[in-house]
Order: sequence, then C-alpha cells, then structure tokens
Amino acid sequence: MDRRFLIPTEEEIAKGLTTDIYFIRTKKILQAENLADVEVCLELTASSFPPNTSWAVLGGLRDALHLLEGLPVDVYSMREGTIFYKEDFYGTREPIMFICGRYGSFIEYETPILGFLSVGSGIATKAARIKKAAGDKLVLSFGARRTHPAVSPFNAFYAFIG
Repeated sequence: MDRRFLIPTEEEIAKGLTTDIYFIRTKKILQAENLADVEVCLELTASSFPPNTSWAVLGGLRDALHLLEGLPVDVYSMREGTIFYKEDFYGTREPIMFICGRYGSFIEYETPILGFLSVGSGIATKAARIKKAAGDKLVLSFGARRTHPAVSPFNAFYAFIG
C-alpha cells in the first residue's frame, strides 16, 4: 500500500500493529507453550524524570483506555491529570496503572499504551511547569506549528490538561 503520510491508521493501532516486534514474537512463544492465557497484572510506573524534578502530570489515559476497550482486562489507574511522583518516601516506584488479564489478550498493546502515557504525560507535565513558572500570566499553546499534524490534537489536548 502506498501511503501519502508516514502514520499508522487507527485500525493498525487497534490491531496492535504498532507494537515492538519482540511483543509479537513473545506472544507466538506464549501461544506455542500454551501460556498465552496466564493471568498477569502489568504494573506501569515512571522510569525517569528530568533532572531536578520530582513530579509529573498523568496524560495519555484517554487513548490508552480506548485501546483497551472491549478486551478481557481490568484496568486500575490514576485519573487523567493527576500529579504523580516517580517514587514514594521509601524509594518505591509509584504505580500509574495496572492492567490485569490474560497476557496474550493485551501483550501487543503495551508499546502503544506506553507511548500514549509517556507522550501525554510529558506534554501535560511541561505545560503545568510552564504555567507554574508563569504565575498569573496568560499561557497559550501554539504547539501545532511544531509537531506532526497527525498528533497535534493529542498534543493540544494534553497541553490543556497540564
């Protein structure tokens, strides 16, 4: 298929075709070993923050939940826009989301979910930090001028959340 733009379709994302190849290979191995139906609980945490920062704003949840819609999984998550920390007082990473179910039913969605959450959270967090630094001054986002048009609505939404 000749594409005009280098972007996946919604259908390709929904089918898990934007995942890292090792998840596809892992799923095949799990199926071959009759382990695809093993119940797991995937815990998502933040692995790193920029230097001299201790908090972030959760973003990307909307699209992550849409991607998981209809799958036989249970999802437990902080709310969109929640301020979270990399770790608690004891140095334990703070869970942002849990996805529980048969691993074979959602393994191929791990990559796009991480993408939704990391980019959405990054944009919301940066916007919140800019607003905090600006104090009472008006802050406007003109982000569509500096990003791919396919993702500018996503980016604008999370700039607003922040």
